[in-house]
Amino acid sequence: MKQSKQKTDIYDNNSINGKLQIKQRPIQIMTDKLIRRISDSLIEKSKKDIYIRQLSNLEIEIVEQGCLTADKRISNMDMKYIICFSIEMEVKDLSLLFNIEPASVRTARYRIRKKFGEKNTFRFLI
Repeated sequence: MKQSKQKTDIYDNNSINGKLQIKQRPIQIMTDKLIRRISDSLIEKSKKDIYIRQLSNLEIEIVEQGCLTADKRISNMDMKYIICFSIEMEVKDLSLLFNIEPASVRTARYRIRKKFGEKNTFRFLI
């Protein structure tokens, strides 16, 4: 009998958490995940604090509206890069954060820039 009650409680909690995430914006959820990831990364402490502060103050509406101007579909990974570029995260730190080569970060920036075409939606991509 107790196991049945526990399963019901777990289901109810998961349902509540799911509803809370639906109410949040996808970019907000991504930003929260990036904050946690940066906290656990190998980036130096002083830079971590700066990046976390900037992510906490990020104007999500501006990023959302900017992404709507893309000529091609923006993937979740593209969105993570866009968020990191928007807070002016250094290439070296991005490569540490995502465990990739710095050249891969530059390639990602180039590909994202191509998705926006001639529009200068995000100055930090230029």
